[in-house]
Amino acid sequence: MDYKEALLKSLDKEDKDKSVQLAIKGLNEVQFTIPFLYEEILRPFLYSIDECKDDDCIWKEHVRTSIVRTIIECVYPHVIEQKKEVVSNGLKVLLVCPEKEYHEIGLRMVADFFSLNGYEAIFIGTNTPKKQVLYALVNTEPDYLAISVTDYYLLFEAKKMIEKIKSISGSIKIIVGGRAFKNNKELIKEMEVDIYLETYEDIVNLRKGDTNEISL
Repeated sequence: MDYKEALLKSLDKEDKDKSVQLAIKGLNEVQFTIPFLYEEILRPFLYSIDECKDDDCIWKEHVRTSIVRTIIECVYPHVIEQKKEVVSNGLKVLLVCPEKEYHEIGLRMVADFFSLNGYEAIFIGTNTPKKQVLYALVNTEPDYLAISVTDYYLLFEAKKMIEKIKSISGSIKIIVGGRAFKNNKELIKEMEVDIYLETYEDIVNLRKGDTNEISL
């Protein structure tokens, strides 16, 4: 059975139960990996809702988000098992979305990508106030802060967060990602961001050299 094709068809029908079962079976049968599942199957399915520009499609985005979130949580045992085979690099990354940003699924995938590459990933997620980010930084002392923005209108919130953090700590490296930053390197440079990540391979390269020369 081709679990990838079956999963794609099941997702297209928005059959949540069957999609979860096929995702788990596909990983069990090694027909695809966690990175492939996230980047080549779940992410395109989630983003395909962009084809609809009307307000009456918001509910459909929520339905698809729910399906993807459930799959990610259900396959997490595979992440746990794979983490056991990865040597820790001793680095810690804190993952957040700025205030008013409620799209966290992409960042949740990225948290697993970091874990699979030997980082300690601390996922805070959606709609995180600047003050709470500062509290988290003090308490967890991460090497990286990863900020994800999907809504272009919230780039200003991300900019304010970065400015506040930079004014307090000059040692932490700021990572950004998400659709709002895509194809916008000038804005990334203006925000004084250290690293821009877009793919799983970017995180692999980050681990290899503890730098991301490919992006900025």
